Amino acid sequence: MLTHFIRYLLGFLFVTSLSLAQTAPQSTPDFSGIWTIDGVTGLAVDAAAENTARDLAAGRLPQFGFTIGEPPMQPWAAERYKLDRLDRGPSDGGNDAIDPVMYPYCMPEGLGRSYTISAFEIVHGRDIVYMLFERNHQTRRIYTDGKKHLEGYIPSFMGTAHGRWEENTLVVVNDNFEALEGYNKLDTFGHPMTDQLRILERITRPAHDTLRSEITIDDPGAYTKPWGGTKIFKLKPDWEITQEIVCLDHLRQDYIQDMKNNTPHGTP
Repeated sequence: MLTHFIRYLLGFLFVTSLSLAQTAPQSTPDFSGIWTIDGVTGLAVDAAAENTARDLAAGRLPQFGFTIGEPPMQPWAAERYKLDRLDRGPSDGGNDAIDPVMYPYCMPEGLGRSYTISAFEIVHGRDIVYMLFERNHQTRRIYTDGKKHLEGYIPSFMGTAHGRWEENTLVVVNDNFEALEGYNKLDTFGHPMTDQLRILERITRPAHDTLRSEITIDDPGAYTKPWGGTKIFKLKPDWEITQEIVCLDHLRQDYIQDMKNNTPHGTP
């Protein structure tokens, strides 16, 4: 009788494990690693048509932006962008003197500007994907649990990101951005943004060393229609994320000098 019971138990366990294996959800893709921009400089990829076609076929947009040429801007945004590009070359970033991330303001780049200027590390958690940007150590949290988060919170430079998996694609909607009343920059070239900004991403890993993000930018406050492009990032298995604080040297010098002079600025 004991032998029959053991056989029955083993059979039950086998059938149960088979059933669980059939009903268990498929694992999500692994985007883990340190990634950096694969792009070319300049608002136009290349002056030569054959080189432009080659770069576009490879998905290589300008490093500092999200599209070839200029997006369709609202009149006020076009005027503000023109001021930011004054005396700037096609491969240059925007005007440092009116850039909120530069000294003495030292504000974070936020998304999507961080995509155009910073390496980042992806770490998977349970129901969440972290993007840890090297520049200014910003953290982006992409919630994948289907719940709403941060309802009623004030806008932030990284905004609020909700994602869902569609087979091998992570679909992310990002909004609730800090636009600095239209003075914040969407990218390193200096394209403006408003608090109506909404960024849709479709992130995949088509090859082990390649991360691909199809980005759609929808900001009716600054642009006349949605626009965007595909950013390609390359895996850097030998890299480590280091400390890169844009204003660190300036702020460190100011602080030490104020302490020596016994003149701390304190709360403004």
